[in-house]
Amino acid sequence: MTSVLVDEIASSVVDATDNLLRTTGFCPPPSVHILAEDTDQPYVGFISCRPYYRGADAAAAITGLGLLPSVLAATRLVVTWEDHDLRTALQVPGDTFPTAIVTLEADQNNHTLLWHAFDAQPGPLSEAGVPTVQPHWQQSVRYANPPLLEPIAALLDLWRQARRDDVEQTASGLQQAGYTIRWANPTT
Repeated sequence: MTSVLVDEIASSVVDATDNLLRTTGFCPPPSVHILAEDTDQPYVGFISCRPYYRGADAAAAITGLGLLPSVLAATRLVVTWEDHDLRTALQVPGDTFPTAIVTLEADQNNHTLLWHAFDAQPGPLSEAGVPTVQPHWQQSVRYANPPLLEPIAALLDLWRQARRDDVEQTASGLQQAGYTIRWANPTT
């Protein structure tokens, strides 16, 4: 069941990104989908990254995505980001980076990265007058336990250090810092 759910999340992220690029020209922020496989409803919800500045602030913001899943004692995460945007924000050395939506499935010991590459062609102006993007998707590629960007690895490390903090206080603090949290079950 979990692998089906993870595949659905990955497919939804790619579809949402495609729609967002075509209508606004933007990619969604890095996010973490939280799963608790030991419950009746394993999908807990997701947290999206707060706004950040390039460099150290971007790294700290990405790492901070691991706090809520740690407090929730999540058993599996699906981390998503657009690789070009993230590498640019982290000021990774290099002239050009590929465009790809990345979905990273992680459990307490391993991770699998699914690389959804796309070519970005200029599209028409949006209703707000912003240039849009027409993505042309390539075949997705799966990698088992590849090396990760440092903030992504730090996010996973933070999550794997289970915390016994108060969930409501943690979620409130993250939201006050600018993170967006959406619960699958609003009573959680």
